[in-house]
Amino acid sequence: MNSKDREYWIQKAIEQAKLNETPFGAIIVDPEGRHVGAYNTTSKDGPAAHAEINVIQLMSQLDVEDPRALTLYSTVEPCPMCMSAIVWAGIGQVVFGASIDDAANFGKQLHISSKQIAELAWYPIQVEGGVLKDECKRLFT
Repeated sequence: MNSKDREYWIQKAIEQAKLNETPFGAIIVDPEGRHVGAYNTTSKDGPAAHAEINVIQLMSQLDVEDPRALTLYSTVEPCPMCMSAIVWAGIGQVVFGASIDDAANFGKQLHISSKQIAELAWYPIQVEGGVLKDECKRLFT
């Protein structure tokens, strides 16, 4: 996967976030480029309705045999709850923009990285951060 692909899909996650005027948007993409997207709805649906959780709820629409072929793109590094859900969903790659430390400048965060949780999974998960980081950080303002 090249940088343009990552930037393209993070931009799509940014578009999702803007739909609900939130800093948090997420996209899941299959190898053919089919995708589903979601944004954070915690103000309406409760504390677990993060963008990553909401998009995981939609991933069955992609109808893939092996979820390890999927990539989840998020405007902000998945929190420990979301990263654990990503592991349980079997998703093989995570790409994000702003880090948990970046998000902590604007609100409360548990300082456990996605990579820490990925290392505990029973299958390999690639985690990459910092893609369009500044654009993602701007969503907080």
